[in-house]
Amino acid sequence: MKKSMMLLTFLGLFVVTPLFAEGMKCGAGKCGGAMKSQKVSATLHDVKEVDGYTLTLSSEKPLTVGNNEIAVAVEKEGKPLSNVKVKVKFFMPEMPGMPYMEYKTKLKPDNGVFKGVVNFSMGGTWQYHLKFKDAAGKVRMVRGSVNL
Repeated sequence: MKKSMMLLTFLGLFVVTPLFAEGMKCGAGKCGGAMKSQKVSATLHDVKEVDGYTLTLSSEKPLTVGNNEIAVAVEKEGKPLSNVKVKVKFFMPEMPGMPYMEYKTKLKPDNGVFKGVVNFSMGGTWQYHLKFKDAAGKVRMVRGSVNL
């Protein structure tokens, strides 16, 4: 009797498992909301304020691994400033099995904004320090993060 119960249980697994697994197949629109993995890409638009200055960090295209063009607008009282120097550092802290990563660049003035290229070596959350030096030589900094 024990052998017949084991055989029925064993055969039951072959019949029930495929029926159960059929509902879990993913593809051709059969996935449930929790099973879908979609990455939403959006352009960068991050506005920060410090000491009466407004800095807008942006990109025309969604950020990706590799080279990305970024732009920074620096304004005071709603007026764009062109007599400042701007630089940015993007970094990812060290994690288990992964070293610290960093990319620094000085941005160049271009029609009222400051532009440059940033290279992200991998996807994930990158922190940034955006620094600018005003006409009087005072350096100010804002911090933020972006997700790839």
